[in-house]
Amino acid sequence: MEKKQQALLDLATYAFNKPRSKAREEAFDKLLSFSKPYSYWENDELSSMIIDTSFRVYWKDAKLKMSGIGYVASYPEFRGNGSIRKLMTDILEDNYEAGTALSYLAPFSYQFYGQFGYHYAFDQKAYTIPAQEFPKGKKTAGQVQRRTVNEELFEDMAEVHEQVYNQGSLVRPQHVWEYYFKYKAQPFFATYEENGKILGYLIYEFSDTAFVIRECITLSQTAQDALYRFVSSHAASFEVIKWTAPSNVYLEHNLAEPSRIQLQLQPYMQARIVNLEAFLKVNGQPEFTARIVDDILPQNNICVGPEAEEPEEMTIGEFTARVLRESGAILREYF
Repeated sequence: MEKKQQALLDLATYAFNKPRSKAREEAFDKLLSFSKPYSYWENDELSSMIIDTSFRVYWKDAKLKMSGIGYVASYPEFRGNGSIRKLMTDILEDNYEAGTALSYLAPFSYQFYGQFGYHYAFDQKAYTIPAQEFPKGKKTAGQVQRRTVNEELFEDMAEVHEQVYNQGSLVRPQHVWEYYFKYKAQPFFATYEENGKILGYLIYEFSDTAFVIRECITLSQTAQDALYRFVSSHAASFEVIKWTAPSNVYLEHNLAEPSRIQLQLQPYMQARIVNLEAFLKVNGQPEFTARIVDDILPQNNICVGPEAEEPEEMTIGEFTARVLRESGAILREYF
């Protein structure tokens, strides 16, 4: 690992209180293979960093460029020196020039990132279910098989993932599957196959007395029945089953006694449009009229929607959140 990359990893592990390990180094190296680190140095000493990861997201019939902001960190002695503001501004300006339509981040403070034009835009649903209350599922004609990590597994899951509703969620090429489910985490996998075709998959892990669903995607009712039966078969070994799911999941509708579970709607990621012209080219004009105010990227300060004498003034973040919510955007990723 080169000296600069080593310095970035040192700051990341310090700022987020993560132990150093060979696995963590490999995961960080994999992330940087498709990301761009932005760093701020004082007297040849690293003070702050942000990693900008290049993704694409599903939007209508297109795949838009999206900047994923992560590893925002500073050493404590350098906090307040303006370095994060400079790095965030640099990232947004670079992405604007690159035609990047959107940017997402998981905030430590919604207000802090609001100053850079981000706005709360996504929710998650957190289920905590007594293990015996989880839907029992059904025996089906197909087969559930536990799988090991390999290229074929990721191809099978990708084929399923690409067929479900994903508006606003990540496009997952091979390197994204590998990073999140081979390097960053090592969960268990199961797929459902019927008549030689993969119709669903389950990503899960064990955490003390909890069976944790990371992702469950199915293309048919029989696939859902089979994978729920697989999950339920673990009920004797765990006290609860947990699932932090995208906002369009309604597991509660499948429960015999829904009042016995805990269900929380949790605020999740923030988003902002970066290059408004690039976004509108795919999205089209909104049905409402707004005059956009973007303090970081004034190129976006235009009026959108039908002509009106007094358009409503909206920050770029407010506009982003409204359009995403009205368009039914979800974020499947729970990483």
